[in-house]
Amino acid sequence: MSTFDSLDLLREEHRQLQEKYAQLQEQNIILQTRIEPDANPDDCFAGQLLSTVRSLFEHHKFSDIVIRLGKHELKCHKFLLTTRSKHWSDLETKDFIEISGVNLKAFNIVYRWMYTDSLPSNATQFETSLVQEVCQIAFQFNFGALQSRCIQLLKSRVDVENCISLFEFADMENIGELRDYCSTVVAVHWKDIKPEKFSHLSALSLLRLLKKNSLHVLHSIIHLNREDVLLVYLTENAGNISDIVNSVNEQGLSALELSLSLGHVNIASLLLRNNANCNALDDSGDTILMRMIEKGRFVIVICDAIACDFLATAGADLNFVQEKTGSTILHRVASSKSNQTALVEWICKWLMKINVNAVDVQGRTALLLSVTCGNISLAKALLNCEADLIRADNAGNTPLFVALCNNELELAENIAKYGGQPTVNHIIGGNSLLHLFVEKDDVQTVRFLLKHHVSINTENAEGETPLQIAVKRNNTSIVNLLLDCKASIQIGHPSKDLLLHEVISKGPEMLKIFAVKCKGINWSSGGLLSHALKIKALDCAKIVVSMGGQIEETDSLGNSLLIQRILLSDDDGASFLLELGASHSVRDSEGRSCLELAARNGLINTLKIICGLGVNINERSRSSSGYTVLMSTLSEGHYDCAALLVSLGCDLESITDNGLFEQSMLHHFIDVANEEASVFLIQSGCNGDAVRVSLNSNKAVEEFPLHRAVQAHMNRVVAALVTNNANLAAQDWQGRTACHIAVCERNHEALSELLKASNVEFLSVRDKFGHTPLSQALFLKEYTLATEMVNRQPHITLQSNGNGKDQITWNLKEFKVLIVLCIYVGENLLHISVKLNDLEGVLFLLSTSSDITRATDSSGHTALHYAADVDNELILRNLLLVGCEVNTVALNGSTALHIAARGNRPHHMEILLENGANADQVDDRHENALLNAVRYGSWDCVRILLNMSNIDGLALNNHGQSSLHLCAMLSNDKVQAGKSPVDICELLIKREASVSTEKAFCAYIDQRDVDGNTALMMAYMAGNGDVCRCLLRYGATMGARNADGRTIFTYETPTKLLLFRLLDSLEREPRWSDGDICDCGVRFSITLRKHHCRHCGRLVCAKCSEITMPIAKFGEEKRVRVCSLCVEVLTKGVR
Repeated sequence: MSTFDSLDLLREEHRQLQEKYAQLQEQNIILQTRIEPDANPDDCFAGQLLSTVRSLFEHHKFSDIVIRLGKHELKCHKFLLTTRSKHWSDLETKDFIEISGVNLKAFNIVYRWMYTDSLPSNATQFETSLVQEVCQIAFQFNFGALQSRCIQLLKSRVDVENCISLFEFADMENIGELRDYCSTVVAVHWKDIKPEKFSHLSALSLLRLLKKNSLHVLHSIIHLNREDVLLVYLTENAGNISDIVNSVNEQGLSALELSLSLGHVNIASLLLRNNANCNALDDSGDTILMRMIEKGRFVIVICDAIACDFLATAGADLNFVQEKTGSTILHRVASSKSNQTALVEWICKWLMKINVNAVDVQGRTALLLSVTCGNISLAKALLNCEADLIRADNAGNTPLFVALCNNELELAENIAKYGGQPTVNHIIGGNSLLHLFVEKDDVQTVRFLLKHHVSINTENAEGETPLQIAVKRNNTSIVNLLLDCKASIQIGHPSKDLLLHEVISKGPEMLKIFAVKCKGINWSSGGLLSHALKIKALDCAKIVVSMGGQIEETDSLGNSLLIQRILLSDDDGASFLLELGASHSVRDSEGRSCLELAARNGLINTLKIICGLGVNINERSRSSSGYTVLMSTLSEGHYDCAALLVSLGCDLESITDNGLFEQSMLHHFIDVANEEASVFLIQSGCNGDAVRVSLNSNKAVEEFPLHRAVQAHMNRVVAALVTNNANLAAQDWQGRTACHIAVCERNHEALSELLKASNVEFLSVRDKFGHTPLSQALFLKEYTLATEMVNRQPHITLQSNGNGKDQITWNLKEFKVLIVLCIYVGENLLHISVKLNDLEGVLFLLSTSSDITRATDSSGHTALHYAADVDNELILRNLLLVGCEVNTVALNGSTALHIAARGNRPHHMEILLENGANADQVDDRHENALLNAVRYGSWDCVRILLNMSNIDGLALNNHGQSSLHLCAMLSNDKVQAGKSPVDICELLIKREASVSTEKAFCAYIDQRDVDGNTALMMAYMAGNGDVCRCLLRYGATMGARNADGRTIFTYETPTKLLLFRLLDSLEREPRWSDGDICDCGVRFSITLRKHHCRHCGRLVCAKCSEITMPIAKFGEEKRVRVCSLCVEVLTKGVR
C-alpha cells in the first residue's frame, strides 16, 4: 500500500487550512472596503438583512411555502430556498414541496442552517450516521455551503474503525474529497485493518481504493482474498496480463507464490489460467517450489506440502538445479527443518521423476544432506531408491560417517547393510573411519566399526594405525577393543619400540594391558627402562624391570643408568635405581663419582642413600679445584644437600692451594661473590678469621674474610661474621680494620652490621696513617657513616692523637691527593677539622655535643684558637654560637684575638670583638692584641682594634716597648700586601693624637723601652726611613740618647745618607733633647753650658755649635746656633 502515515495527513490538512485562511482574509478585506471605516457591520444593509433572515426562523413571518416531510410540515420562504440552492427554480406557482426518504432529525438540522447559516453548537457530538444523513441531504439538494461543513465534520471523525464504511459512503455519494481522505487513512493503517473489513465493499469500490493507495494492486487483492475484484482487475488489464500476474512485490513474492503461501488455491488456479509462471525465479535464483519448501525466508511464507503438490501438478520443474548452490528440490526437502513428515510424504510420490544422486556445489547428495540435517525419514526413503551410499562430499564425508557422527546407529546399520565393506573402510583426508572415531574417543562407534569388520591395521597419511592413536589418546577401552581384535604392534616405521615408549608415557594401566595381551616383546631393548625413568614413570619402570628390563644398561659414553639419571638431576629416578640395587661405585666418562655428581646436582635423596652406603664424604673433587664436594654443592645452590654433608662431618675449611693463594673455602666464595654460600659456611661454624695467604713471596699479604667481604659489599656475609663473633679489630697490612674499609668503600650497610656488635673497640683503632674510622669518615665527608659511629659510641668524638708531635696522612686515591697535617699532642677531631678548614666536619662534631672548649693538645689551644687562624668565618661563628669562651687563654697566654691579629684576620677579629673579646688581654710577652697586630704587620687588624675597641694604645710589653717601637722595627716584607710600616705608624699616631693631651702625646712619641730606645731610634737603627720621617713630622725628639749613650747622630751606619735625608726633611724645629753629655763626649757642667741646635734640637756644646745662621725653611730670619752637621745639610744639601 501507500507509504503515507498519520504525520503526512496532518501536514496536508494543515496546508489546506492555511489556504482557506488566506482566502478568508482576502475576502474580509474586500468586505471591509465596502463598509464605512467607523460603522458597525451589523448596521449596514447586509447585516440588517442577515438579522432579518435569522428572525424569520423563529417567527415564520412572511412564510409563503410549506415543506412536507411525510406527516410533518415546515413553513419556509421561497426566496430563501432559491437563494440556498438551485435545486428549486420554479417555486412561484407552488405552495408546497414534497421531500421523501429523508430523516426528520437530519432535515431539521438542514432547515436551521438555511436560516441561521450555522449548525447546532453540539454538532461535533452528533453520531456519525446523523452527520452522514445531513451530508446526504446537502448533496441531494445541492446545499453547497452545507456540503463543505459536513465533509469537514466527517473527516474529523475518520479513524481505523470507520475509514472503510466512510470510504464506501463517499464513493456512493461521489464525495471526492472525503473519499480521498478515507483512502489515505486506509493506506496509513493498511496493516492494522483486517481483510474482513473490506468484505462488504463492492468490487469496483475496493478496486478503486486499491488503485489509489496500493503499490502492488494484484498482491493486495490476493491478500484480501477477493476473487471478484481479481476478475475485474484482470479484465481491465487483459492487454499486459502476463507482466502483471508475474510481477513481484517489495518482498520479492510473485502473485502465485503469495496466493499459495496464504492458502488461496482458487486464486492460484485463476492466476495459472492467466499465464502465471510456476517456475519463476527470484533474485537469488530459487523457484517458487524451492521457496515453498523453505520456511522463514519471507515473513508470510508458510511451508505447505499441499502448495508444493499444487506446483508439481501444475508443471513445476522437479529437477531444477539452483545456479549458485547447485541444490535441487530434493536437496531443499532434505535440509528442511519444519513439516518434514508431510514434505517427505509429498516428495516420495515424485521420486521416480527426480535424480536422487544429483550433488550440490559442496558435492553433497540428497542422501548425505538428509543425514547431515537429521532428516532420517527421507534418508531411509532414499536408501530404498538405490541412492549412492559411498559418494562423499567435497570434504570427504560419506553418509555413514555423518550418521555415525550424529549417533544415528540405526541408520548407520542400514547404510552399512546396503553398502557393505566399502562404506566402513572409506578414507577421509588420509584417515579411515576407524582412525577418525578413535581420535574422537568414541568407543561405541569403534565397536560398531569393528563389528562390521573394518580394516584394523590401516595406516593414515602420517603412518599411524588406530592402535597408535588410541594409545596417544590414552583410551584404554579402545586399546582393549583393538588388541582383542588382534591389532598389530609391528608398525612399519620407525620401530615398535616407539609405540611402547608412548604406552609407557600413558602410565602403568596402559602398560599392563600390553604386558598381558602382547607376547614376544623384548623388554630389555629399545631403552624402555631409560624412557620410563626419563618421563618419571617409576610405576612403569617397575613393570619394565619385572618384565626383564636391565638396570645396569649403559649409553654410548659408557654411563650407567644411575649416572645418567644423576646427570639429568633425576632424584627420584636415581633413588629408584639405588633401591633396586644399582651400583653406586661407578664413575662417569669424566671420572666423577656418584657422590660428587649427586651433590653437584642437588639430589638430596640420592645423596642420603649414597652417604648411607659408606662413601668418603671428604674426598677432594676433580671439578671443584681441589675442594671437597661441599664446594660444588654450594656453588650450585643446593643448600639442603650441603646441610646434609655438614651434618655428616664434611670439612668446612677445605684449605686449598689454588696457585695464587692458600685459602679456605670461605675465601673462595668471597672471590666469586657468592654471598649465600659464604653465609652458609659461616653459620655452619667455619673459621671466620681464617687468613688467606699469598703464595707470592714478594707480596706476602694476609687477608681476613671480614675485610674482603666489606670491600666486596657482601653485607650479608659481614652480618654473619659479626653474629658469629669474628675478630672485628683485626688489622690488615695497612693497619685497617673492617670498619676502616667500610668507611673507605662508603659501605653503609656493612658499617651498620659492624656496629651491631657488642664490642666496638675497633672504633678506636688507628691505621698506619693515624686514622680512626671516625676521622677517616670526616675527611671523606661521609657524615652519615660518622653519625652511625657516634650514635653507637658517642665518646669517640673526643678521640685525640697520641703522645708527642705527630702527623696524619690522608691518601685519597680517587682525588689523587696526599694531605699531611702536623698536629700536636692531644689534638682531638674538632681541632683537626678546624685546622683542615672543614666546615661540614666541624658542624657535624658540634652536632654531636662534643666538648668544644676542651683544650687537649700540648699547646693548650682550643678549637676557637685554631678557628681564628683559618680562612673560614663560618667555623668561627659556629664555635661562638655553641658557646666557646671567646677569651680562653692558651699555654702561651694567647687568646683567639691574638691569633687573629697575628694571622692578619680582620674579619675574624671583628667577629671576636663583637662577641666580647678582651682586646687588652696580654700573652706571655705581655703583649695585647694591638701589639700582636703591629708586630705581625696587620694594618687591617690595627685599624679595627683602634676603631672598634677601647684598647690601651699605650700598653708596653715585657721589654717596655709600645706599639710604636714594634712598628719601628717592621720591614715591608712583614706587612700585609699593599701596606707599609709607615701606614701602621700613621694609624697609631693619629689615634693617640686624637685621644691624648699634647704632653701625653709627646711622651708617647718619645717613649723609651728598657734599653732607653725611642721609636725614632729603633726605626733609624732598622733603616726604616719612612717611619723616621713620620715620627719627626709628629714631633719626635731627634737627639734622644739610649742607655748605651747612643743617638741617631752617633749610631754607626755604613753611610750617613739616611741621617742627612732626615735632617733635610725637617719642616719645623724638633723638640729639644736633654742630657748631661754632648755627642762629642764632653760632659756638661757649671762651667760648660748646654746648647741646642735650632735645626735638629739635639744637645750640643759651644764648640759643636759655634756656627750661627738663619734657618729659612723654619721662617727663622735671625741667626741661631746650628750644629756642624746641620750646617752642612743646610748649606750643601743632601747628595
